[in-house]
Amino acid sequence: MKIGLAQLNSVDDLNENFKSIVRLIEIAKVDKPELIIFPENSLYFRLDTHSKVKAIKMSDPILLDLQRISDQTKIALHLTTAVEDADNKIFNASILIQAGKQPIIIYRKVHLFDISLKDQKPIRESDSFLNGNEPTIFELNGFKFGSSICYDIRFSELYSFYAKEQVDVILVPAAFLVKTGQAHWEVLLRARAIESQCYILAPAQAGKHVSSQTGAQRETYGNTMAIDPWGQILVQKSSEVGLVFIDIKKSEIEAVRRQIPMSDHRRL
Repeated sequence: MKIGLAQLNSVDDLNENFKSIVRLIEIAKVDKPELIIFPENSLYFRLDTHSKVKAIKMSDPILLDLQRISDQTKIALHLTTAVEDADNKIFNASILIQAGKQPIIIYRKVHLFDISLKDQKPIRESDSFLNGNEPTIFELNGFKFGSSICYDIRFSELYSFYAKEQVDVILVPAAFLVKTGQAHWEVLLRARAIESQCYILAPAQAGKHVSSQTGAQRETYGNTMAIDPWGQILVQKSSEVGLVFIDIKKSEIEAVRRQIPMSDHRRL
């Protein structure tokens, strides 16, 4: 299965981010991926901590436009952004858009990013979002996908669940800070691939994000990666906006699991 990973530099303007996403889909059409995965904060990235989060509803025209694009191109789209559900609750959530189907929320971020790094302003995701409370799995083109978002990567119990369910791929759309990205991004992604014996696909936000409205800024680490079930980095994109592509294969997953049959040895 051919998959595109999109690296973005999203801002706090839904229309600008939508245009960036459409541009990348147009570029990707040449390579004919079956799925494109976009990073966390795809459609809206809050840059001013004093501003209200702009959550998108599932009936929003932007999602309907993306649905039409998916119908035309036959490319499935996976986006992670602020979403307001039918009960008017706001989540950091992942949306799956497939040709011929209605867009659906497939995962709500379980672990919210409430941290205070030395010499940096505190970030409290829980001030704006409710947390999800369960792992989710979806199937696409014969492959089994486990869902996670950014800060989730630090909590091994979520990935242990997916390992026990023997998923083929775990998605980690992210917007990692530069400081934590330099220290932890690669090692955590590779560890999750090794312990789960599956592909890890991690599209990221990258670069300096500047609000056109307030001038507020944030910077993200980038380094979109695809890791194979042996823990090797297959593709990596450092700091620029764009796409990388990966062909995932069931045979690669099966070969690793035959060599080290962790599922037979698991005791907890």
